[in-house]
Amino acid sequence: MDDRYRSYWRVSSQGRPFPALGGDRGCDVAVLGAGIVGLSAALELSRAGADVVVLEARRVGAGTTGYTTGKLSSLHGLIYAELEESFGAHLAAAYGAANEAGLAAIAANAERYEIECDLRRKPNFTYTESPSGREQIAAEVEAARRAGLAAELVDEVAELPFPVAAAVRFDDQAELHALRYLHGLAGAAAEHGCAIHEGTRAVAVKPGQPCQIETEHGARLSAGRVVLATHLPTLDRGLFFARTHPERSYALLASLRGAVPQGMYLSDESPAHSLRAVPTAAGERLLIGGESHKAGQGDPRERYAALEAWARERFEVEAIEHRWASHDHLPHDRLPFVGPLAPFGGSGLLVVTGLQKWGLAMGASAGAIVADLARGEENEWAASFDPGRFDPRHGSLSFAKHNADDGLRFLTGRLAGRRRSSDELGPGEGAVVAAGLGQRAAYRDEDGKLHLHSARCTHLGCIVRFNAAERSWDCPCHGSRFDAVDGAVLEGPAVRALPRAEG
Repeated sequence: MDDRYRSYWRVSSQGRPFPALGGDRGCDVAVLGAGIVGLSAALELSRAGADVVVLEARRVGAGTTGYTTGKLSSLHGLIYAELEESFGAHLAAAYGAANEAGLAAIAANAERYEIECDLRRKPNFTYTESPSGREQIAAEVEAARRAGLAAELVDEVAELPFPVAAAVRFDDQAELHALRYLHGLAGAAAEHGCAIHEGTRAVAVKPGQPCQIETEHGARLSAGRVVLATHLPTLDRGLFFARTHPERSYALLASLRGAVPQGMYLSDESPAHSLRAVPTAAGERLLIGGESHKAGQGDPRERYAALEAWARERFEVEAIEHRWASHDHLPHDRLPFVGPLAPFGGSGLLVVTGLQKWGLAMGASAGAIVADLARGEENEWAASFDPGRFDPRHGSLSFAKHNADDGLRFLTGRLAGRRRSSDELGPGEGAVVAAGLGQRAAYRDEDGKLHLHSARCTHLGCIVRFNAAERSWDCPCHGSRFDAVDGAVLEGPAVRALPRAEG
């Protein structure tokens, strides 16, 4: 990856290393994925005395948790009015309560295990700059109150350097260095006996009693229960790749010439923009996020430029110090999928996905839900987020739109790259080029060496596209991402690297 596009969280927190799985073994519960969901579940289970093994394909926090904005909140844009209209006040209340519980659990773990993660209690706002948006803001306040949340309608926010027509305010929310928290969580789980193995990618899971997990390098793990916490399940059972769609969002960390706003903010515009303060060794900085789009579509460099332009229009930006992008999966009905995969072939499999762009608080609660279910216990929120739900009244238009787009991308991708030759690529450039009747993903590194791979995503065969900002091959259908040099998987649902190709 280009050094200009590295997450501040990952640069400022390395964490302790954990060994790869060295041979076959068994356990009570296997957790696939060492992000906020996986490690929250692993800690809960290990603390209860279960024999838990966590398998992580790369490093702890290498996925979305290491690239978030680090906001902990139950205020997620304008979601409560929508949930209430679609599902009723009871489910909107369950969504809010689960997020509040996740926030509380993270704060409690940080205190209990003395995790230094810059956790600071802050108010969170969803605001509109347009007078026409005030009615929707007011409706969200009322829906949030009916959901049992202490929402407040405010007419202005004095610390922002631009006028706000109205805002929803939630007090006693929080922000943190998510990766430092995650590294602390991993250490706490290990102290309770959890075995964590980095550099160990699970490539297949066979349900049964016990379940059998196959890893990339041949070691096998058997487990009574398996928690799929890989962001998007790498198993196609449940068709979550079709029931969610992947989005990329962008973040900048900037030094300002003036004061840094101390609240947390999200605009109601589309695409929305996010703000929060970040304490660094060099002083307080402003994190600006936004400009999201469907993964694998559009030019990320243009998105970074648009985000910087938005920031400079509203703040006295002195310098942009870090840039990074986050990867999220959005469920078509706006509710996460948390619970058993039983309807799709495996009572021992538990899944968490579709946490939208607010996966920290909800991720902690989701980890607690699947930990309860793995122990055979009931959980008050499990029924609300059942992965087996299907109701065409909710999210059917979004489902149809995104799957039609995926089908179109699958077909039209095979018509691309028919004319350009890899000989035309300069250092740092990549393109899909013709190779007989097929295509190759061609990338020339900064030293001038050409790297050729199959251009077909190893998930379902869509033709990948070059991400010039992050030097990766991104699938425009279901969001898998691959390293441009060696073809290694960076994001699922793919589990196999892009095969190398001849020139």
